[in-house]
Amino acid sequence: MEKSNERRLPAGRLVKDAFGIGSTYLSSAISVLALIAMLVFVFLRGGKTLRWDFITGDYESTVVSIKTSETIPATHNTFAYQPAPGERFSAKWGIAFQGGKNNEGNPIVTISHVEENANISCWVDASTGDPILVSQGAALTAVCLWTTADRESASVVVPDVKDVDSVAAAFECCDYLMSMSLSEGGMGMRGSLLTTLYLILFSLAIALPLGIGAAVYLGIYAKDNGVTRFLRAAIDMISGIPSIVFGLVGGAVFLPITAGHTSILAGSFTLACMVLPIIIKTTEESIRAIPKGMTLSSLALGASQNQTTFKIVLPNAIPGILTSALLAIGRVIGESAALIYTSGVIIKDYIVPTQGSASMAVHIWYLMSGEHQNYEASCAVAIVILIVVLALNLTLKLISHRIKRRKEGK
Repeated sequence: MEKSNERRLPAGRLVKDAFGIGSTYLSSAISVLALIAMLVFVFLRGGKTLRWDFITGDYESTVVSIKTSETIPATHNTFAYQPAPGERFSAKWGIAFQGGKNNEGNPIVTISHVEENANISCWVDASTGDPILVSQGAALTAVCLWTTADRESASVVVPDVKDVDSVAAAFECCDYLMSMSLSEGGMGMRGSLLTTLYLILFSLAIALPLGIGAAVYLGIYAKDNGVTRFLRAAIDMISGIPSIVFGLVGGAVFLPITAGHTSILAGSFTLACMVLPIIIKTTEESIRAIPKGMTLSSLALGASQNQTTFKIVLPNAIPGILTSALLAIGRVIGESAALIYTSGVIIKDYIVPTQGSASMAVHIWYLMSGEHQNYEASCAVAIVILIVVLALNLTLKLISHRIKRRKEGK
């Protein structure tokens, strides 16, 4: 019989290999499941709140106060409107109400329909006295009605303007409106989205030139001595500093530049300091990854060191520079602690770089910092953050791919 050339591994080695492979698969599965669970939670809780008006709408709502004018006679028309499911129609006034939720997930009652000849001709703007057009979609914040025309008679204050049945019943039993407040829009995230884009633009405009210049010096011109080793160690140490420390130092250093108050510029300077180590290390690694033969060939053909750097090294390091920019953008978008002290926590609708405004990450912190934590709106903002990061990632990947194809002559 011929002896087999195959060598049988010891039983202990087989057990160790099986344990190593199994633990690898198990840890990978746990990581993937944790990521999937996080994404599912965010999309399930924020999917209903995430609407176009939430992304593009203002955070501050427009409030209109309405009263009854004594000089305009009231009308008394009849209506035959058939309310849709979920609507409550007041046949006395010709207005339909519907319950719902605002962008923060809180219950509201909105005006869903107004008849063309509704009995609201005597309603005027309380601040100007001008006739007012009640728009559909406006949310009720306060209502006070009269049962008779006598101003001294008891009025009916709707106790719960968030319950559609209470609102409709109050309108049905009363003939005169004393006062009413309507709110339109509000709770949107347009301001925080614009603030985040400003922070990305300003911080990269500051950090990219400085980071690329430092990477070129360390990767090409600097000699391997104690000074450069100290610089690299300092860069590694800075990258490990907690962001709250950056916020404290940034507030002390950069806030005086903007007259002592929080601003987007102060936040951008602070973020630029935070992402500098990322840009320097990633760019330097991409420079060192370029084959030495390319630079030596350029020098051998008579090009100077500066010409080689700017015409050979940097063009070939563009993919690495784009990667560093992407990592920096991710850090800027997800940062909140440093911006609380420098950019501020106030969610504004009209953005001025020299004034403070909350970013999307700070917007989430603001929604979750109160007594009533708003998971729905916070998850909706988180979804927008994921979409922005994905869009920027795909854009940079596309730019890198086109640069590579152009180099290959395709």
